[in-house]
Amino acid sequence: MARPPKAAPAPVLPSSPAAALAAYGRVEPKLLALGPEDLVTVYVEVPRAVSSVLSALPHLRELREEIVRDLPNHPIEMLDELEDYALAAWYADLLYSTPANELDTKKLTDEAGTLREGLLVAAEALAYRDLLDKQRVADIRKGKGHMDLASDLIALAELFRGSWDKVRAKTAVEDQELERAADLGVRLLAALASKPGKGSSAAPKITDAADRRARAISLVAKAYEECRRAVAYLRWHDGGDGELAPSLLQKPRGRRPNAEKAAAAAASGAPSEASAKLPAGEAPAATDEASANANGALASSEPANDAAPIASA
Repeated sequence: MARPPKAAPAPVLPSSPAAALAAYGRVEPKLLALGPEDLVTVYVEVPRAVSSVLSALPHLRELREEIVRDLPNHPIEMLDELEDYALAAWYADLLYSTPANELDTKKLTDEAGTLREGLLVAAEALAYRDLLDKQRVADIRKGKGHMDLASDLIALAELFRGSWDKVRAKTAVEDQELERAADLGVRLLAALASKPGKGSSAAPKITDAADRRARAISLVAKAYEECRRAVAYLRWHDGGDGELAPSLLQKPRGRRPNAEKAAAAAASGAPSEASAKLPAGEAPAATDEASANANGALASSEPANDAAPIASA
């Protein structure tokens, strides 16, 4: 007997843009190696796709030993590197979606430098009283260059947030400053990444934002699909992959407008608005799955409302 499906896991989003940047650096050689034939069409928005993958990761990792034992030919590296793939896709989407008018490097670095210094002085005072981690604060102080400046802002925001309940009453730092630090750090990373060769060698080598995004989402979508196949095999008699999000490569099904009304009318025997307007003696066409099945016809496997692809080859 198939077990009842578990509740969907809570959405998970990347908590650290700096970690996403690092993940992107690790997987970029694989992105560069992708050819046109390796790119796939994805119909899920990138942040939603990344959230689905990160939410599924704990369940997938619980099954790793079973996958290795029972599916020796399965590419287990797809699971082992899935988190990096997801974070890289999120970072690529960030670069793609940040407006060009928000990528003025000079303007961003001027504001970032002032904000970083103010937060660092406050952090050092709190660290002196053992309210913040002294080593972490010292490591941030060592940062040099524009890329470190961006990462330092994000790290400072995370450092304060991690102990906010303990330190908020003992510092002049305000919530708005921490929010601005995290946001500014992300924007500065995007600005630096959009200008390869400036600020840091960590800037992506793929300079076209749309191409970078298409490659990154293709990589994570194909890896996630391989993981879903493994789970479906291992749990076939227990409900398959019901605990995971749907495939990122599957076009979502939709309905035509008023499909629900047509189905209700068909069930009750009452004429629908469309059939009411037809000439006498003319039969209405099936408008959705329910009415098609009611007339003994097989419903089309294509969705009524085609979703536009998010990224495609």
